[in-house]
Amino acid sequence: MNKLFNIVFIAALTFSACSKTPVVELPITTSSPKALEFYKKAMLSEQVGDGFEKRQYLDSALALDLNFVMALEMYGSQDPIKLREQREMAKSLQNTVTDAEQLMLNIRNAYRDGNMDDALENAKKLVENYSDTYESYVWLGQVQSDRYELDDAIKTLKKSIELNPDSYEAYSLLMGHHIAAGTQVMLPEEKRDIELGVKYSDELIRIRGDHGFPYHFKANVYRQLGEFEKAKPLYEKSIEKRKGLSSEATAYLVSGHNFMFGGDLKTARERYAKAIKLTKTPNGWFNLNYYLLVSYMFDNDYIGAIEHIDKIEQALESKDFDEVSLLGRKATIHWQKMVCYAHNQMEEDAYSALEQGSIFGEKRAELLKDENTWKAVRSEKQFETAWVNILFGKYEEAKKNLAKLKEMQEKRNDPTAMYGYHGLMGMTHLMEGNYQQAVDNFNKGNENNIYFNYFKGLSLRAAGEEEQAIKTFQDLAKINFSAWEIAIVKRLAQKQLGGV
Repeated sequence: MNKLFNIVFIAALTFSACSKTPVVELPITTSSPKALEFYKKAMLSEQVGDGFEKRQYLDSALALDLNFVMALEMYGSQDPIKLREQREMAKSLQNTVTDAEQLMLNIRNAYRDGNMDDALENAKKLVENYSDTYESYVWLGQVQSDRYELDDAIKTLKKSIELNPDSYEAYSLLMGHHIAAGTQVMLPEEKRDIELGVKYSDELIRIRGDHGFPYHFKANVYRQLGEFEKAKPLYEKSIEKRKGLSSEATAYLVSGHNFMFGGDLKTARERYAKAIKLTKTPNGWFNLNYYLLVSYMFDNDYIGAIEHIDKIEQALESKDFDEVSLLGRKATIHWQKMVCYAHNQMEEDAYSALEQGSIFGEKRAELLKDENTWKAVRSEKQFETAWVNILFGKYEEAKKNLAKLKEMQEKRNDPTAMYGYHGLMGMTHLMEGNYQQAVDNFNKGNENNIYFNYFKGLSLRAAGEEEQAIKTFQDLAKINFSAWEIAIVKRLAQKQLGGV
């Protein structure tokens, strides 16, 4: 259908299940009412982590309207070339959609450019121009959260709930400030409120009790508290309600984490294996294998971790990755090796893995021909080289890398851009005996960074701030969420507290 005859669906009205108050949604432009239905179903799938189903719904939407801008933008193809093509097409059609959609596109493009100031400006415009829509406040709240402007984010997200008591995304972000869940930005430890997290989890279950994710999120509350038995039935409920969906694999994965932190590593690995078997895509297979790798690191078995990485590397070619994705996975494999080798004090192997990872990253950037990718590759190379140099006592070399990293990161319009620099600079000062300078650097970085916080604790102790050091180690010792960072430092933090 000719785009000149598009129907523009503006300010659709629905009614809240709680209050019967009219709820205003942001406009979405498409030539097909049926395509809009598929788009809305796709966004519901995205809310709860069903990426495979989301793309299926968007395939149906795009079959009806090839120029459906927001469907192209939100598709999230796992093929990097197709992903870029869809985003470029959405950008080329940006003038054919409403002002609201243009602002949403601007926000997402600003993220890709690393310009979080621009993202904030566009999100504020979205709220100013569409102040009656709850979704505009979700967009702004997300940006504020990602900028670590959490007090502002909380106010914004509560406004979204005022406009729509069923604002699932707002409740999810608010809960994520208190309870760990993937990549959501959390409040500093001392500001987290478990009871409030439970309240938000109950709202998520009320709104989307048809799906397993809200139960999984609530189970995380008890895992965060170390109450693993209380978490188990909620994780099982999550598995039950995700049967047959792509996120069923995630449900098994997170239940595996609960067993691992509860001391049952055997059952945890069985759950991880089940999750890997259920995954529907090569990327899913690769990403879920990461957590099986991390389970070896938690067991302080770096050789076992490296052997597992080798198995994944050998299987990569058989997993039907496109060329760009395959190079990205190979870069990640060598990054994982670098981390394991470096923390097992295998210096030659660590530097070799670092170099190989950089080569694959650069080859990937060459194929993508994307300046943002090149910027990321260059900054990551300086960051990672400085990191390995620090771990092997080469502090002067590390400072040279950090000077280059600082020059690159200072150009970014992002309040978080210098976090990595300050973390590594803090490590350098600590190793050189400049303890107060180390503390000052860590305080300028990400206060939630698990890995750097261990070294911050060491710096605080060396600077004579024993009470703060103990609190830092205690906070690390009680983390019950799976990631390479805590796999490395949790046992070390326990030792600093006099544990095993």
